[in-house]
Amino acid sequence: MKKRSVFKVILSLLKLVDKFVVVLFLAVINGAIGNLLAVSISTLSVIALSSLLGLEISISFTNLLIIIVICGILRGIVRYFEQYSNHYIAFKILAIIRHKVFKKLESLSISDIDDKEKGNMMEMITSDIETLEVFYAHTVSPTLIALIVSVVNLIVLGLLTNFILSFVLLFFYILVGVIIPIISYKVLEKDGRSYRYELASFNSFFLDALKGIKELKFFNRIDEKAKIIDEKSSSLDKKRVKSNNKASIFKAISSSMIILSALSIILVSFLINSYSSITSTLFIKPYELIIGVVISLSSFGPLIALSALPLNLVQTFSSGNRILDLLDEKASLNEVNDGTTLDYKSVKVNSLSFKYNNADKEVLKNINLNINENKIIVIKGESGIGKSTLLKLLIRYYKIEDQNMIKYNDIPIDNINTSSLLDNVTMFSQSTYLFNDTILNNLKIASLNASNEEIIDALKKASIYNFVFSLKDNLNTVIDPQKLNISLGEKQRLGLARVILRKPKLLLLDEPTANIDLENEVLFLNSLKTIKKDMSIIIITHKESTSRIADITYKLENGELYEVKDNLNESN
Repeated sequence: MKKRSVFKVILSLLKLVDKFVVVLFLAVINGAIGNLLAVSISTLSVIALSSLLGLEISISFTNLLIIIVICGILRGIVRYFEQYSNHYIAFKILAIIRHKVFKKLESLSISDIDDKEKGNMMEMITSDIETLEVFYAHTVSPTLIALIVSVVNLIVLGLLTNFILSFVLLFFYILVGVIIPIISYKVLEKDGRSYRYELASFNSFFLDALKGIKELKFFNRIDEKAKIIDEKSSSLDKKRVKSNNKASIFKAISSSMIILSALSIILVSFLINSYSSITSTLFIKPYELIIGVVISLSSFGPLIALSALPLNLVQTFSSGNRILDLLDEKASLNEVNDGTTLDYKSVKVNSLSFKYNNADKEVLKNINLNINENKIIVIKGESGIGKSTLLKLLIRYYKIEDQNMIKYNDIPIDNINTSSLLDNVTMFSQSTYLFNDTILNNLKIASLNASNEEIIDALKKASIYNFVFSLKDNLNTVIDPQKLNISLGEKQRLGLARVILRKPKLLLLDEPTANIDLENEVLFLNSLKTIKKDMSIIIITHKESTSRIADITYKLENGELYEVKDNLNESN
């Protein structure tokens, strides 16, 4: 995580508000008016009560009552518009941030995204972004409102009573609105930041546990995992309680400052009157003292709201920091947009060697491969020896030292537009992900404008047509694990239908039959033989049964690739 000062985080977050300056202005104005009306209601109520008690007041009790009612109605109206404006800004900006985060993920390379913990990412795009609502809806305009309201209250207090009392109140305003929040933020920062990152880690762990719930049940390890979850949850609760306890102390201190401000005004008024004659301009009359005390007690609302923010802001700025880290992240492999458009004919791998960052040992050594159109190439080998890495290099998943090591149509891979490369080359893994949507929409991810005829043809070629149309809603059936009993083999064949609909010219298959039964494997492999006339196919596998459909078979061993001459070619 990049270390940023709070000031830098605030500035970065405020840059997103520039489109909503007018709405922010309305929120601040309505908020300031609303708070001033609240103080006015309290002050006028005391003046009206003083009038009833016989003190000489220039405004009649009836008129005061009418003004109080009008102020109450107006406060309700401006309060509504203040809240509406604040939350309009907050939710609009949250939508913008979600869009920026998704676009940023889109700009990163596949390997960059693969390296990120999925639970952490879920925490970021849900909880972290939602946490920023505190900043936009409850921090930006309330801070400006507190400043405006405090200045107006001080001026009004000085005009109605004595500016010496304004300076007394100013001291407590600074104490409650500035000094206490800064101190509390410093005290709470470490605990709050730790809580936020531990929460992200916990969510990642919990998501992982949910994904593996079946395995935990099979191996009877639910209780052990639940115990760890309880321990982590308990640790989170302790940190939250610790932070809340500290925040409560500062809240109590702020509340006590309000009482102390009123007492200070009474004390200062007593001292002023002790050294001033009753005719002196400094002398504070009883009703003026009452007004001073009421304004003091009723005007701290916006400042109290600010003093309560540090606990939330610590987590908010931690969330903002994480999001800014992502938005500032540079892709390890930039997309090519100014290169050549590819119309796939062949791919050549020349003396390709590769090792991962910071690794000493090469995964691949001097690999040579020449693939022409309409061939099924099988690359065999044990797990973990670099077969998947070789396929990933063919779609520019990782950066290679020399772009001439991989050429499409004699064009170096780094000179081909990324979008064009992915239009021609598609990778299919051993586990197909199907979205919680209809089968039709899952298929149309490959081609939004695919016709019904193309979809039916793809289903038939993938040997999944009969299954789909045996379902009650056929293509409109929603893929829902809780409602639809669909096997891994059926998922793979639906995934293959989606690939066929994409119409790639080179199909890369990464252990496509590793997790499916024999019946589904036969159907899947027969489908590959059917579509061979439309595309070149490279399959990596450790299963002999899969390798039998190959036109050419290679074996990868100790990082080196060599052709297997005695391949049984059953595809012809």
